[in-house]
Amino acid sequence: MSQYADLLLRASVAGTNTSHGAENNLYKINLLLEGEPNQTFGMDKLLEDVSFEEAYEAVTRQTGHPPDREEISGRGCIDPARTAAGLVGAGERVRAAAEAGGSFIFATGHPGALLSYYLGLAAWVEELGGEALTARTSGRYKRDSILDWVGAVGALSNGASLWHTHDADPMRDLLRELEEEEVVDLVVADHGFAGAAVTARIPTVAIMDTNDPALAVVSRRGADLTVVPMDDNRPLDSYAPALEVLKGKP
Repeated sequence: MSQYADLLLRASVAGTNTSHGAENNLYKINLLLEGEPNQTFGMDKLLEDVSFEEAYEAVTRQTGHPPDREEISGRGCIDPARTAAGLVGAGERVRAAAEAGGSFIFATGHPGALLSYYLGLAAWVEELGGEALTARTSGRYKRDSILDWVGAVGALSNGASLWHTHDADPMRDLLRELEEEEVVDLVVADHGFAGAAVTARIPTVAIMDTNDPALAVVSRRGADLTVVPMDDNRPLDSYAPALEVLKGKP
């Protein structure tokens, strides 16, 4: 596992120089306590009565660092060994479902950073015998956007550009479109795409950054969720090593 951790540290997707520092991490925990939809990721019922202490401890457990402990001002910390363990666990789960011929949904609220990672993962799943599901929805989301598809990966789009989102509605609508015709065996996603799947009790693998406390809390409370603690705001090519770790290749 140590060689995986070193690889992820060099790729800058974990370590002591991640994108969100103490101020932002604590701010997002407080927004979660207020029930802010952009922070609950559609999991409001699963997050009832969450306290600051519970959210703080849940994030610490996932990332290996308290969310307000910084070594570099304004930059958060993720123990690369935790990221490696999350990726290995995610890879085992994905492989098992794919080799059994399972059906997957891939979607991201961070297409500017994570699109290549998800595309590579979807291709691997299909090589192993799994199926990546897609479907159109009739919903309109933030700034009149739609749920669009880049290959097998869902993201919000205005028809010309892909957008960042925390919204759970696109995944809710997608699951409604699929429910009569398809069984979804595993969702691989982040932000509200992951949260809506967790709420629907679909097994889920999700990337969680230091300022995504909702995912840490529902995992702590026993949701069927495999968390990958990892910076979700790096350049696209930063995630190639993470994909290799997930596939067990380094």
